[in-house]
Amino acid sequence: MKRKIIIIIGLITIFLFFSCQKVDPIMENGDVDGYANLSDNVDNSNIKVSIEGLEATGNGFSPVDTISTLNKTKTIEDGYFSLENIPEGKYIIKAEKDGYFPTKKFIDIKNNEKTTLGASLVLYPLGDYGTLNGKVKYIDKSDQTGILLEIRTPEGEPLPGMYTFSDKNGNYSFDFVPVGNYIVYARDVEENSEYSADAAPIVIENGKNTVAPDLILRKAAKHVVIFKDVDAWSEPSAVTDILDNIGFSEGSGIKQYEIKSSEDINNLNSFDSSWAIIIEGDQTGNFYDIYKTNMDKFNTFVSNGGTLFWIACDNGWNGGDFTGTLPGGVTWRDYYDSYNEITNRTHPLLAGFPEESLVGNYASHGGFDNLSSADIINPVVFIKEYSTNEKYPTYIEYRYGNGRVIASTSPLEYYIGNLAGDSEWYILLLKRSIEYTFNLPLTPVE
Repeated sequence: MKRKIIIIIGLITIFLFFSCQKVDPIMENGDVDGYANLSDNVDNSNIKVSIEGLEATGNGFSPVDTISTLNKTKTIEDGYFSLENIPEGKYIIKAEKDGYFPTKKFIDIKNNEKTTLGASLVLYPLGDYGTLNGKVKYIDKSDQTGILLEIRTPEGEPLPGMYTFSDKNGNYSFDFVPVGNYIVYARDVEENSEYSADAAPIVIENGKNTVAPDLILRKAAKHVVIFKDVDAWSEPSAVTDILDNIGFSEGSGIKQYEIKSSEDINNLNSFDSSWAIIIEGDQTGNFYDIYKTNMDKFNTFVSNGGTLFWIACDNGWNGGDFTGTLPGGVTWRDYYDSYNEITNRTHPLLAGFPEESLVGNYASHGGFDNLSSADIINPVVFIKEYSTNEKYPTYIEYRYGNGRVIASTSPLEYYIGNLAGDSEWYILLLKRSIEYTFNLPLTPVE
């Protein structure tokens, strides 16, 4: 009898030991719950809900080549669902039902916490749709796993259901994308990421597959070099005051800025691609001539991954007339326009800007006239001429090689000290442009 008791106690001990080994990791996991609803039906039962995108590896959890499902369930009549024991990590939660566009949401699961979705996952009846695929990459990594892709509407709102991860080669795809014009965005999922997001316009056609332009996540610039020979519009600190306000200081290190002249353009053999270069507007003819002579240095700088913000506003108080090209061969023709039209309010740079045209003295000194034929990709037009027949762009962003160029033909520095027209919007645009260059939060509209 005593021997049997000892054996039983031993078996119970072994059982408890292995049970604890199995349960402890689960107890550290998180849960998620919420609602999924059909837009046209009060019976929201049997909607499939799943967690996808991550899979256990030797070092924890990370995105995988092929999206995998970790857990799944179905909703009850009111649309409620609950998924339990999800390992800590970043996921996409997906709701789907035959006859409806699937919808997704990006979520972050924490150990020992329940995540409740703040809004329902709404499924809309299936209509005309196409598919989308593309490639995205980090500029300095061979493994492109886990970049988050999303599709947004022309109004800048996330398109319901349109989230996915890239695989290790940077490939991604979307099914069931409603027909229309959109923007596809790519970003690193880590908080306070050192990588800047990228985006490209796309058009989805019924029954067709769209291949998006390649997207690149670059390192946000950490050092600034300002090239100028004279103060634009007699405003010596138009740019440096903004840099000071966002945490930069004068110097040669990280989060510092240097002011260099056209003589430095001649003397430097090359420019470090980790810089952000700012060329101020309203320079002399000699400055523009020296730039033109050294264009290859700027082309190489951008192509290698550098960021160039050029206030490409010539024919100003200092008399310079630029006749060269921006990296990639972009040109502009001179024209004074007192009105400019905002064409891309979906972009954070122009969020909250007025619906009507911007008025300036002058609003722009020219328009970029060859974006369709220049050696560039992913051109984005933010603002364009209003008064001309051509309505050429006056504020643009594009990619050349691995780098990017942001350029404006508006006299942005002028409005710092000259309150005329919509000066407050031009001042905000200058500040946001510099913040955008460094992947920093953009100043909101007051």
